[in-house]
Amino acid sequence: MLGAVAAVTAAAILLPMLAFHDRRTEPAAGTSAPAAAGPLNVLVIGSDARRDGYPTRADTLMLVHVPAGRKNVRVVSIPRDSLVTLADCANPRGKGVPVGPVPIGSAFTQGGAACTLKTVERLTRVRIDQTAVIGFGGFRRMVDALGGVEMTLPAPVADPAAGLRLPAGTQVLDGRQALAYVRARRGLGDGSDLSRIERQQMFMAALARRMRAHQRDNRLLFGRFLAAAAVSVETVPRLDVGGLRALADTFARTGADDVEFRTVPVRPAAADPSRLVWDAEAAERLFAPFRE
Repeated sequence: MLGAVAAVTAAAILLPMLAFHDRRTEPAAGTSAPAAAGPLNVLVIGSDARRDGYPTRADTLMLVHVPAGRKNVRVVSIPRDSLVTLADCANPRGKGVPVGPVPIGSAFTQGGAACTLKTVERLTRVRIDQTAVIGFGGFRRMVDALGGVEMTLPAPVADPAAGLRLPAGTQVLDGRQALAYVRARRGLGDGSDLSRIERQQMFMAALARRMRAHQRDNRLLFGRFLAAAAVSVETVPRLDVGGLRALADTFARTGADDVEFRTVPVRPAAADPSRLVWDAEAAERLFAPFRE
């Protein structure tokens, strides 16, 4: 019933990088562009801080690839219902974790961000440079800091389990509504994790448009968004303001249209159709560009 943190978790690391670059400092026409940085792979983890006595879970996983030159950014969602074999890692008490096959989100429950990183690296054969972790509270703060995010809903939404009731049409969702919208499963699509991922990616694109509009027209709300992102996202290795600003400068010519969203190809698991297994060949093709 708790569902996933929105795909906006990926924006938690990408958007502040874009935002720190002030458009007034872009090179004039005919001048040389900033030197291209090397490629960057970021694992984004949306965590669910439980209040019912159960351990914190990873409800959303995304692998973000930013190529050298900062064009054609790829964001790949990893369904939390994927059955995988975990990497060999230990939990905070030093004990080994059960390897599986288990849902991939259990890597975070058993061994935290470090175990999740090792598991995703083993599955994809992609070296990850940075992790970013954000919880439900951070998500709400970031959306509210922007004054909400505008979405157009083709049909009314009603999900009592998520505490959500929205009319059809264009409207601005606040942080509470947005979180419920991206978590909801009942009454939306086919109720699957894959349907929810598609909705999350649409929300992330809408948030990117909202952020860009405020960067141009409302510097106050834009500044509040940056402040909310700074206190809501935990990065490993830790990026201080100077490091983030230096990294942001390499995104001078990256825009929202340069980001492509995909999902790991999966099929129902034979032993449990409510779970998923990766299509190994298709996943290999999908992640090959991440290894440049």
